[in-house]
Amino acid sequence: MCITDEKLVDAYGKGDPRERFMLIYRNYEVFPQLIDCYELGLFNRILYEKEYNRRKKNGDDLGVRIQTSKKSDPTAKLAVEHVMIRDAIKECNFSGELLKDTDNSEKHRRDILTIHMMRREYEVFDNCLKTLPGREYRITYHYIHGDLDTAQLAEQEHKADQTIRNMLAKTRRVLESRTTPFFREEL
Repeated sequence: MCITDEKLVDAYGKGDPRERFMLIYRNYEVFPQLIDCYELGLFNRILYEKEYNRRKKNGDDLGVRIQTSKKSDPTAKLAVEHVMIRDAIKECNFSGELLKDTDNSEKHRRDILTIHMMRREYEVFDNCLKTLPGREYRITYHYIHGDLDTAQLAEQEHKADQTIRNMLAKTRRVLESRTTPFFREEL
């Protein structure tokens, strides 16, 4: 079973480059989807906190709103706010008061930075994986993608199981040495 999106982001934010490399390596198959899942959840969490705290602060009772002037367009303001939150999460941009009216703005900021780092480092990992020579790439890709285990790979490649294990260990070390220099030291 794979790690959950929340645990992955938490572990990734706390990990050093080697630990983050291993998180990508072990969760390669679903890594981008886990990031997307957490990002959407974070967007909704920020949005709900802002809405709830704004209503609480203004004393709104969620009754029917009657507009008394033509100067305000709350629907447009909310739409712009939604777009700003999405863009800020995607681009890691905290300008303005994006996290104002949230319960834990520092955690949200850290999560957004972590998501941004995860996307960049996954891209480095993925590109380095593609630079492996043909057979090494094919075997490593099938293994970390979860398509085949070492016994199935050995059978498919007409090699001994231990030979495949040794090759996978070697390519993992090569990948690690190629990728971790381009990872941030810390968040």
